[in-house]
Amino acid sequence: MNIVLNQFSKSMLWKRLVFLFIFWVCLKGVAFSTECDRSANKEINLNLWSAHSLASPDHQWKFISVGPNSSEQKALLYIQNVNSSRKWNVGWIERSGTAFWSDDSKRLFLRDEYAADDTKIRIFDVTGPAPREIKGLDPKLRKAIFAHIAEADTTLWLYYPQVCFAANDSSTIVVVADAPLVRKREAGSGRPFSLRLTVDLNTLRIVDSQRVANASEAEGDDSLRAGTPPASWHKLDAGPFSILAPPRWEFHQLAGVDSYVGEFVGNGVALTFDFGGYSNPLKEEKKPAYVVIHKSIGGFRAKVVSPRTPGHGITGVYFRNAGNASALTLFGKDLTPTQQELALKIFETLRFGGPPPRYVVPPPPPAKNVQ
Repeated sequence: MNIVLNQFSKSMLWKRLVFLFIFWVCLKGVAFSTECDRSANKEINLNLWSAHSLASPDHQWKFISVGPNSSEQKALLYIQNVNSSRKWNVGWIERSGTAFWSDDSKRLFLRDEYAADDTKIRIFDVTGPAPREIKGLDPKLRKAIFAHIAEADTTLWLYYPQVCFAANDSSTIVVVADAPLVRKREAGSGRPFSLRLTVDLNTLRIVDSQRVANASEAEGDDSLRAGTPPASWHKLDAGPFSILAPPRWEFHQLAGVDSYVGEFVGNGVALTFDFGGYSNPLKEEKKPAYVVIHKSIGGFRAKVVSPRTPGHGITGVYFRNAGNASALTLFGKDLTPTQQELALKIFETLRFGGPPPRYVVPPPPPAKNVQ
């Protein structure tokens, strides 16, 4: 009898082990399906002042953004079939944005940052003869986000610091929402609230949603809080000074009148600088509405300001003497907590010593009409 019971127990144990193994494999498959596509496809930052274009990885399609030709201050957006040269107008942006293609060239992602405290996500499918926007995606995301928020609360802003297509499946996207919470009819800096959503683009079904500690952690940017910048950051040289910034950040010289003006852009952030004799000393940004710190950066005395209520105000650094008898102001406006943390980290990497530009860039000529 004991022998029979032992054999029965062993048989049950093996069945349980087999069941657990199958269950683990299924879970692993689900987790893998929602991992981000880690390919190094290029991402472009959009603005109102210049033209940008981005070809799909298979070079069959091209996304185009063209600065305004009128006082309406809108950058028109197009998707072009490279083979036929036909263009489709897919709207415009009024402030700034970000765009990138899926690795399989089937879909285009567009982050439209149309307001300082709000962002809209748009995705276009190009598997047919003409580009087709996946309608209803943004409202679906908002509904899912607010389903996790108590009735008595509201958001200070809604921003998506991370969006990606799923690995090997561009019909699925992974979205991280950054939406700090406050009580309705109350003010303050807000309580951190970040949500990670996985969405099936074919059905607009929310496949998975889970809270994350914060948006920076969701992006894998823990190193931003360390004393040194991440090893992946690269140098952007503006001449008399330089910064270190995350991958895909770019430097643009802008039109100036009596000073050297430019910007560093990336991750949906624009940090503008003014290098010259009349740079803004950030005197209006003062306590108690702002955190004001005086410190040494790159061997030069600096004033660093950041609003106590992120999303409303200037996050900037001012150097009264930045060399060449000039001052320097570098700042971003209405940054989210994640963006503000990133900007403050970038400020710490400022270094001086290069030659100033030989001339100031004149205002750009009117952009040509796109047919």
